[in-house]
Amino acid sequence: MWRKAASGDARRGAWDATTRLAGGLLCVAGVGAWLFWFAWRASSSPFGLTSVAVGLLELTAFVVSIVLGVALWSRPRPTPPRSPGLVVPDVVAVLLGLDDVRSVPMHGADDTGEVARARRALRVLDPRSRPSRSSAAWALVAVEGIRRMAFVSLLVAVLLTGRVPFDMPPISTLMALIGAQLLFAVGHWMLSGGALRPGVRLRWSMASIGAGLGDGSSRSGLPIRWTATMGTMIVLNLAVALRGVSDRWTHGLGPMAHDERVAAMVVAWWLVFVGFAALRTLTQPSLGFYGATHRLEENSTRRLAMGTTLAVSMFGFVAGVLPGGLPA
Repeated sequence: MWRKAASGDARRGAWDATTRLAGGLLCVAGVGAWLFWFAWRASSSPFGLTSVAVGLLELTAFVVSIVLGVALWSRPRPTPPRSPGLVVPDVVAVLLGLDDVRSVPMHGADDTGEVARARRALRVLDPRSRPSRSSAAWALVAVEGIRRMAFVSLLVAVLLTGRVPFDMPPISTLMALIGAQLLFAVGHWMLSGGALRPGVRLRWSMASIGAGLGDGSSRSGLPIRWTATMGTMIVLNLAVALRGVSDRWTHGLGPMAHDERVAAMVVAWWLVFVGFAALRTLTQPSLGFYGATHRLEENSTRRLAMGTTLAVSMFGFVAGVLPGGLPA
């Protein structure tokens, strides 16, 4: 019996070591693919405010992926959290052994933890505090909602102004960027023992979008994070619709090349569907609890909002993707 148990432990240890090594190698490959993208960006992108702003966001995402990967690798055998339903920053805190950041006081009457975590993370990231590698990794994950809000703002600005940060890249370069994201996602998943599933950080960033910039108090009578995510989806859909209608019929916005327009719309629509996934994880409006929902039955309200959002998105997307249009 003892020999069987020892043999089983040895096999599990070997499997864990192999998985961690594979995760580390995937992250290294992700670095290479991302550097290939940056090389193309530096040599081919026009210099302008939009290009610089998007480049800074890309560089930030690159640094976050590396710091998180290094922090996970530095833990000999990270223990996946046993409690289900933990949000991503708490999962990272468990993996990195940061018990002191798992429980933070709420910030505002309607805060469910996202604002408090982001405020705590901003203090941790202050260079004067000299954060450890693990603390910096946790803090960068906790403020991903702010980074997502900046990205959405730039995407909406691109759709409304027609000023793209870079020309449409070759397919090989675009695949390098997408491949880098996938390599890091799978690498983090392996390094975390399966706790950080691919896509979970993206969903968290949409669920916590803008958290840390407000005071944690709802002024709409609806759950603050639910409102922020839903509002982001509506803004993206309106931007897609306005761009599609403008380029096909009204020409009220600045012109935008077809390929760049389609790419921007695909990214916006992708974020909208990620937003739908994020809404499923958030506190939902409940009948009689939030004042704004007492007139309408909660399920009907949500279905109407989501159906309208999807319809607007599809209309704008189809109008923008189809080639041609009326002359200006």
